[in-house]
Amino acid sequence: MERASRAASGGGRIVVVGGYGAVGQIVATLLGEWFPGQVVVAGRDLSRARELTGRVGHGLIPHRLDVDRPDDVDSTLRDARLVVMCVERANETLARECLRRGIGYVDICATAPVLAAIGRLHETAVSTAATAVLSVGLAPGLTNVLARRCVDRLPSARSVDITVLLGAGGDHGPDSVRWTVRQLGERAVRNGASSARRARTWLPGFGRRRAYAFPFSDQHTLSTTLGVPVTTRLCFDSALLTGLLFSVRATGFFSLVRRVGGDRLLSAALSGLRIGTDRFLVHAVATGGDGERVWYAAGGHQESRATAIVTAHVARRLYHGGLPSGVHHLDQLVDAKAFLDELPREHFTVYSEAAGSG
Repeated sequence: MERASRAASGGGRIVVVGGYGAVGQIVATLLGEWFPGQVVVAGRDLSRARELTGRVGHGLIPHRLDVDRPDDVDSTLRDARLVVMCVERANETLARECLRRGIGYVDICATAPVLAAIGRLHETAVSTAATAVLSVGLAPGLTNVLARRCVDRLPSARSVDITVLLGAGGDHGPDSVRWTVRQLGERAVRNGASSARRARTWLPGFGRRRAYAFPFSDQHTLSTTLGVPVTTRLCFDSALLTGLLFSVRATGFFSLVRRVGGDRLLSAALSGLRIGTDRFLVHAVATGGDGERVWYAAGGHQESRATAIVTAHVARRLYHGGLPSGVHHLDQLVDAKAFLDELPREHFTVYSEAAGSG
């Protein structure tokens, strides 16, 4: 028999792990406005948590949490109703602990193997009537919803191609830069919607851009949830930077840096670059067997803030209850059209096939 989850029974705190990071502090601030006195800013650096809670207010509660210490995890989860994971560290372990206790779980992780491991906790979540929401944020997250909307509009779709354009001058936190550097050292995805490692795509507001296959997790999960092959590619608003980074990747440089443990030094160096703007755009196009195409895109400013806004809204919905138990990706839980219709209120711009030509 399923036990009632804490997320469905009312009461309890929202724990934002990594709540003082680039994304986490915005998530914590928004949730603090909606649920004053109920949001815990958790992480290994208690001084940073205290600095944020003192500056923001809303009754935010600072808390030291090292996810590698079982005693820390146990004490943190004791009064929790929902955990929002804004860092990539022991994600599967924390997710398991939350779900077996009936605590809701939201994760912004973008690494496919990590999300696959959490996905295997589905039966655990069902047994405790708990819900975990994955692929939450910009990419994955908003990209999943755009892809879902394309396939809803084109049920005969044979493939989906996603392009993520990031502003090199944006608000990328150090964890985001480090993740990107690590992924540049990974082998490009070759088994998605298109066999081409790179492609030129018309992006509203940016024109035709060349983007390169990149191991975002959305292409792996969407190939399953949508039932069609999906490829995700990456470019930056600076075409010069895009060409430079991927030319360097082709030499194997980033793989070498990763093998010798130079990720952090390189990430720190790249974090200081301010080439381009803070604009971003995510674009999805579905193609049918007869060549018919449907595309949707969404853009705005400040990638970290956009990721946090999507995450906070998903967390609020999960806190209020009513979502099915189990482990689900965002595109499996929301109505894509309704979700996209809400975005302009949060200063996103949404485009569709009626707004231009692809």
